[in-house]
Amino acid sequence: MCIVCYIAIYPAILLHKQTRYIAILICCFFCCSGLLAQDTFDGLFKKGDSIFRKGDYAAYLKTMMQAHELAEASGDCNKLCRTTLKIAGAYYYLQDRKLSLKWMYKGHTLAYNCAADSFKWISSRQIGAIYFEDGKKDSSLYYLKEAEREITKTDGNWGERSYLYAILGETYYYSFKDKVNGRRCHDLAMEYAIRSSDTIKMAFANVKKGSYYTSEGDCKTGIPYYKKAIQLYEAVHLPEGVMYAVQMLGWSYSKCGFADSSYKAMLILKNLRDSIFKDETAKKTAEYRTLYETEKKERENLLLQKQNVEQERKTQILLISSIAGFLILIATFWVIYIRYKHRKKAEMDERIAMQQKLRFKAVMEAEEKERVRIARELHDSLGQMLSAAKMNISAMDSYNTDDAKLAGNAKKLIDDSVKEVRTISHNLMPTSLMEKGIEPALNELAAKINDTGLLQIDLLVSAGDERLDSSVEIAIYRIVQEVVNNMIKHSKANRVEVMLDYNAEKVYLSIKDNGVGFDTANIETSSGIGWRNIFSRVYMMNGDVQIQSQPGRGTLVNIEFAK
Repeated sequence: MCIVCYIAIYPAILLHKQTRYIAILICCFFCCSGLLAQDTFDGLFKKGDSIFRKGDYAAYLKTMMQAHELAEASGDCNKLCRTTLKIAGAYYYLQDRKLSLKWMYKGHTLAYNCAADSFKWISSRQIGAIYFEDGKKDSSLYYLKEAEREITKTDGNWGERSYLYAILGETYYYSFKDKVNGRRCHDLAMEYAIRSSDTIKMAFANVKKGSYYTSEGDCKTGIPYYKKAIQLYEAVHLPEGVMYAVQMLGWSYSKCGFADSSYKAMLILKNLRDSIFKDETAKKTAEYRTLYETEKKERENLLLQKQNVEQERKTQILLISSIAGFLILIATFWVIYIRYKHRKKAEMDERIAMQQKLRFKAVMEAEEKERVRIARELHDSLGQMLSAAKMNISAMDSYNTDDAKLAGNAKKLIDDSVKEVRTISHNLMPTSLMEKGIEPALNELAAKINDTGLLQIDLLVSAGDERLDSSVEIAIYRIVQEVVNNMIKHSKANRVEVMLDYNAEKVYLSIKDNGVGFDTANIETSSGIGWRNIFSRVYMMNGDVQIQSQPGRGTLVNIEFAK
């Protein structure tokens, strides 16, 4: 056992004789720290792989950074290249592609300096993949072709070849619209995956081939590939892969018009995420319990060996323990007091929030009622009066030349006024929403926007025959109207997907665009009222809003609230 651990446990032995178990745990904490410091380079890699499979990418990055320090100290070029590429991968999974690319370039340079062939094609392939995701097709193809040249200089490496051709196939198909080379690369990816007998590579190749057929409109052929990928990922117990394949299956169902199946796939994905979180919590609890039992046995063995420790230290340790116990007692009472104050404040905040919600709801309902009233007044009163005025002008028997011109102008002005009244009335409260319900109103909104040519709205409504409550329908319509207007103004998208589904208990609304995206952290500091109105309406309905967006990755808005 290392000297650090011995120094930490030594006072713990004395403390045990005084039954100061809290102080013993503090000493053993330093013991654990000493043991962890002994991690070797290979041990860190093994530990990192375990952490990566659990999806804790922040901890994985920390572990790889420790391995990188060891590699730098050793001066081993291959180890340094290996850790550099691992760090780049960690940043990629942490959604920081800028830092990932920076580290990947460092690894790429090291690979050529070390003449490490495998790292050459790995770094080139990953750089090409990042450029593909960023839409830089020429740079993407350049590095992917470089990776292809390097890997074809060697024999074997079927799994790596499969991975490379799967990404290369997507680049040809989506970036260059080259279906021939796209299909060829996907076929090669599948062939090499089978030759490698690598289950993970076969699963990845199946996902990419399914994506190819789905994009080609051949859903019947594409969907089984996703199902096969799910089976393969499940066989090797790779939750991240299963979730990826299920997500792509849901996308395929949506693309092919199978709304119910897409919705079920998304629910499976949500349950998978929840299940993984619970499983990992249980695993960590078991690990901590095992660690505690191990340390307990070590302490008991050491206690038997240290029975002749100097008696003079007992008094000293007893004094320290008493002081520590007194401080802990004070700290405990302080924590209890602070928690009591926080609980009271939280209760008060909750009451205030409920009152604000009720006031806001009353204001919104009053505003919508006033919109309906004004819309009806405009349509039924002013609209009829203008129509009557036009009929009276048209009914005049004869005109001289000047009168006929004036009458024509008057009729045109009346026609324009009638159209304007109808437009204002519809904007205040669509007739289709009041008379027919939310689905016809959304169809009418989508048709009007599609007619402008600014962008294409794809609308999918999965609902029963029963209409929602009028306040719920109005809230849904206003939310869709506000989100789509934001996307028109800011996203530079050319396509928006709106999906509405509700059952007896819940209402689900999803709005997605293919625009430039944005940093969601900027929502809180936004000076506009658009997002504020959206959050307010959802808050009023006791709902939940989730916004997923990144620069260059489009925007997805998911809303859920009780029916």
